[in-house]
Amino acid sequence: MSTILLIFVLALLLTISVGAMKRPVWGLTFVVLMYAFEQSLQGAVPIFRAQPALANYWTAVVVAISAYTAILRQERPFVGYFSGAWMLSMIIFAWAAASLLWTPSATARGMTSDGIPYFILFLVLAPILVDSTEDLRTFVLLMMWLGTLVAFSIIANPEFNIESGRLGLQISFKVRSSPLAMGELGGALVILAALYNAPTRVALVSVLRLAALVFGTILVLYSGSRGQLIFAALIAIAFFPASRRIKSVFSFFFTTVGLVLIAASVILLARLVFRSEGGMVESRWNTELLAQGTEVRRENALDLLAAFARNPTAWIFGLGWNAFSFYTKASTEPYSHAVLLDILCELGIPAFVAMLAIIWWAVQASIRLFRSVAESPADRSAVTSFIALAAYQVLLSNKQGMLWAAGPLFLHLLVLIRIDQRNAVLGYTALPGDNADDAETPPSPDAKEGFAAPT
Repeated sequence: MSTILLIFVLALLLTISVGAMKRPVWGLTFVVLMYAFEQSLQGAVPIFRAQPALANYWTAVVVAISAYTAILRQERPFVGYFSGAWMLSMIIFAWAAASLLWTPSATARGMTSDGIPYFILFLVLAPILVDSTEDLRTFVLLMMWLGTLVAFSIIANPEFNIESGRLGLQISFKVRSSPLAMGELGGALVILAALYNAPTRVALVSVLRLAALVFGTILVLYSGSRGQLIFAALIAIAFFPASRRIKSVFSFFFTTVGLVLIAASVILLARLVFRSEGGMVESRWNTELLAQGTEVRRENALDLLAAFARNPTAWIFGLGWNAFSFYTKASTEPYSHAVLLDILCELGIPAFVAMLAIIWWAVQASIRLFRSVAESPADRSAVTSFIALAAYQVLLSNKQGMLWAAGPLFLHLLVLIRIDQRNAVLGYTALPGDNADDAETPPSPDAKEGFAAPT
């Protein structure tokens, strides 16, 4: 089994890497999958476990090549890259680095130096890997295909075991893999399985959605990541009606039935998983533990807000990056787990306003993108799915995140803004339909696939 799994995981790595070097949207998918796939590699391939940083170096090289490919192939590649939101993101991270001069935290410098490579990957290289709405459709399919395979490679690997109700890999004597990354992938697969709507009725796509739902749910439950599953379910329910055009009462009825079936499937899988592993998985979902987790987050917020309120100078300049670890009463908490709270209290009100502006731009871009593809079923589904993933990142980053690990949050927001600006500047607009039933007029022979030709 171990040899077969090793070959499978290596083949998956080579497939993704070659795909990323040839098509930038594969590179974007590689970046989003990176944290969970890294654990899959460490669990199946000895060299990646012996050298934990190797997966990161591999990803960085592949994505750098993918970014170079994007610059060569895209029309005016930097349109939508140097956006106002990107500039504000750079300012926020630069201010966080500058605040090391006055932060009382003893661990802030180490956390910053560890986070800089991820900052370069997610905010400097990855945003250029997407070109248009068409890429979002490809990304959603790739995320379901490749994400499901990564989830399977983790679930099927006997090296991963349950400890304290959470699935993980013992990388070394003192280091265990993060269940949060696995839970995040599982939640993303649940969202995509619920929201994706194929342009044509293809049995293979239905099988893919079912596999994504099954393996995503199992992975997030085994990971013990309660927030990931709760947020994924809420996001899927909230965005499900937007992912499809409801043309009639019957459409509304079938949409409602679809939601019910998705919910029932998740509940059934949860029961099956809870019965496994001697009840250890179920222990993570005890209501008392859920309440304790919520209380810890509340106390974290109060500790940081109290220190911020006592220091008027901090209202402008911030308490300093990772000041929470100095002011908190919780000795085991390295950061508050809420990115927006950290930005407000540790970097100051101006930085917090800048972050709100980035989110606002992303919301406005999302609305425009959705309206531009509302009459195109496949593009509508893809755009809605990506917006849902961005909303998922906003929730997760304020449940478990810290700034230097919030690359996925910034990446999803910047991608939405980039595509919106490229559509506006380059004149890309979604076609009215993308299958025989919906298309009223054929596209121009000169049109970019899935888009009208620029004017």
